[in-house]
Amino acid sequence: MTSRWEPDREPAAAEPTTPEITTTMCSACGSQVSGLNGRYACGVCGWVNNWAEGHTALPPAEADVDAPKP
Repeated sequence: MTSRWEPDREPAAAEPTTPEITTTMCSACGSQVSGLNGRYACGVCGWVNNWAEGHTALPPAEADVDAPKP
């Protein structure tokens, strides 16, 4: 009986999801705005929807590689 040696493999990491481009009407001026995953900012009047209205969870602060270290 022969066995084939296979190196130890790390479990596959979760695949990052691709951001979805979404479109809606600006709540303040009615312009059509597009955003990523349900988060919008209007370039005409400056309206921004609440971060919690997005379609996906935001990444944790630890995932921000540009954040200043304490």
